Amino acid sequence: MKLFHSLEALVELLEHTNRSVFLTGKAGTGKTTFLNNFVKNTRKKHIVVAPTGIAAINAGGVTIHSLFTIPPRTFVPTTEHIDRNLAMNINDLFPHFKYRKDKLKLFREIELIIIDEVSMLRADVLDMMDHSLRHVRRNQLPFGGAQLLLIGDLYQLPPVVRDDSERILSRFYSSPFFFSAKALQEVPLVTVELMKVYRQQDEGFLEILNAVRDADVRGLDFEKLNSRYEPDFEPKDEAYIYLCSHNRIADNINQKRLAELGGKTKFYKAAVVGSFSESQFPNEEVLELKVGAQIMFIRNDTSPEKKFYNGKLAEISYIDEDIIKAVLDGTDEEITLTKETWEQKKYSLDEEKNIKEEVLGSFEQYPIRLAWAVTIHKSQGLTFDRVIIDAGKSFASGQVYVALSRCRTLEGIVLKSKITPEVIFSDHRIENFQKSTNANDILEQILEQEKYDYTLHKVQMTIDAAWLKDSSITWMASALSAKGLDQEKVKNLSQIFKIESEKLFGISEKFKKFVQQKSRSFIAGNIKWTEIEEKCKGAVNFFYTNIAEQFLLPLKDYYSETKGVKGLKAYNEEVKSFIDDLEEYIDRLKESYLLDIPLFDKEKELDTSAKMMKKPTHIITFQLFEEGKTPGEIAKERGLVTSTVYGHLAKMAELGLVEMERIFDRKRIKIFEDQYLQEAFDNLSDWKKALPDEFEFHEIRILWNHFNHKYENKS
Repeated sequence: MKLFHSLEALVELLEHTNRSVFLTGKAGTGKTTFLNNFVKNTRKKHIVVAPTGIAAINAGGVTIHSLFTIPPRTFVPTTEHIDRNLAMNINDLFPHFKYRKDKLKLFREIELIIIDEVSMLRADVLDMMDHSLRHVRRNQLPFGGAQLLLIGDLYQLPPVVRDDSERILSRFYSSPFFFSAKALQEVPLVTVELMKVYRQQDEGFLEILNAVRDADVRGLDFEKLNSRYEPDFEPKDEAYIYLCSHNRIADNINQKRLAELGGKTKFYKAAVVGSFSESQFPNEEVLELKVGAQIMFIRNDTSPEKKFYNGKLAEISYIDEDIIKAVLDGTDEEITLTKETWEQKKYSLDEEKNIKEEVLGSFEQYPIRLAWAVTIHKSQGLTFDRVIIDAGKSFASGQVYVALSRCRTLEGIVLKSKITPEVIFSDHRIENFQKSTNANDILEQILEQEKYDYTLHKVQMTIDAAWLKDSSITWMASALSAKGLDQEKVKNLSQIFKIESEKLFGISEKFKKFVQQKSRSFIAGNIKWTEIEEKCKGAVNFFYTNIAEQFLLPLKDYYSETKGVKGLKAYNEEVKSFIDDLEEYIDRLKESYLLDIPLFDKEKELDTSAKMMKKPTHIITFQLFEEGKTPGEIAKERGLVTSTVYGHLAKMAELGLVEMERIFDRKRIKIFEDQYLQEAFDNLSDWKKALPDEFEFHEIRILWNHFNHKYENKS
């Protein structure tokens, strides 16, 4: 496979296309570092998931099973009858997709799904995710049209599959690995491999690791590797960690070594708050320690001193009821340990429709564990200076490579048994997948082609007004059947909504065709990208103006008259839902981008050739305000009195679109808000009497509208 160097190009590929990516690389190449940096900076609405609880917590995400409410069972992608004692089929799966309203919204907003430690993800679990997303997103594209970022190294730890599960899975899947999922057969993955190894610096050792990883028995220097064979080795002064194949082996070694130490044992119980699954505890709930115990840190030092890291060894030097001290390996420095907190999270949407993390529970414990021995699984992602390895027959595929690659140097390794060709093997299915997904040699070409298609598609979807017709019809039906409404007003609004929704739908459809035509012309080199950019800016601002003026403002105005009327609860819920949809649409317009260029702006060079409706005077004022002009400057430019400008802005304040801090200082805003919360009056005269003399009528109106929107009280 041609290796990939440019992280900037990888970020651009993820940000500016919908192409799914498999990010791989040898141990120590910085996959986790890339994940952490990308998550902090991406503009896309995303979630982070992992196959296991520990992997999810380490990645700052949640487990696939918990997020998608996927049962911990074997799944087969068929509607045929299956013995339910062995597995579940598609029909058995769908009853599990009964999600709350907030989770449905979350799933429909997701643009990017990041799956960490994907080497441990079974194909059938990925297919269950796919069925869930297609169902709730009402989109039959793979994963409901969401983009995937899959991170992991297939040459490390494989999925865990029981014998009975493997027998039935083999009837439907060519392998248990994630890449055999049926959904991925429809997804053109781009494979990106990180090159530089940061963990090991010795070129000779790197050659050995690469040969083990690739199962290159002929190229592997067994003599050099087995020079580390010392079957009777026992650590003396220096700290070594024993890498084991199974938990019971590691536990037995740790308990045996702890019992051999003199002195008293102290127990330290974790503080568990809220909902935190015991199976996903990141550390022992009760730590058992003695002075002299060898420990390993399982988190990086978050203090400025950075004295330890995840995998650093140390020795307990002092213990008390609430104090633990340890001497760091390779130094004489004694440090006092402090507890760390891990959080179990779930994803939800906030009021602005942004994906946010919600903490369900926390687990507080010292970030250490006994470390004379640790399993290969728990060592994945860690780095040690000295390790003891027994690569016997119990080692599974990938475990020899993982064990060897945990150490910084060949000299730091002690082999309890010799490495033989019999324990160096690879899975041809992995090799075939890696070869078949080799797209790195045309990656730049893919990026150039797809980033334009993707960004234009996003603008098309942002402007798409098909929903507006349906929502308008639904509102009209509800309003015309509701008793107690002014039916003359309803008919007038209905006529406006019908005409305007059909007009905007027609324009949005024409815009789609325009985008498709211009996209082809751009690819052919017949037009410049700036021509498309200007048209998209014009379209976004045109739709913003019309939706705000023709729909949102009239509907909000009428809603203010009906929301407190008895007997109209069902109608008011319907109209509030329509208003929410309109506001969400406006938010999408305001946040729209073409590549990195924001489209929602009010500069005068916007496309004026399109047949746009004459802008209402208050919209023109608001556009000037959005450009950064003050009410006084706007009044001077437009030849208006200042109070008229405030009146225009007051209309937009009803929608929550005007930042009060741009007009008033914080003290005056607080004075008004305090009065509003104490008693909100029904007319300007009462407001004027209640407030200090410095508040003018036009100032009161805009503040009143702003806080009505904020608190949704009847004005």
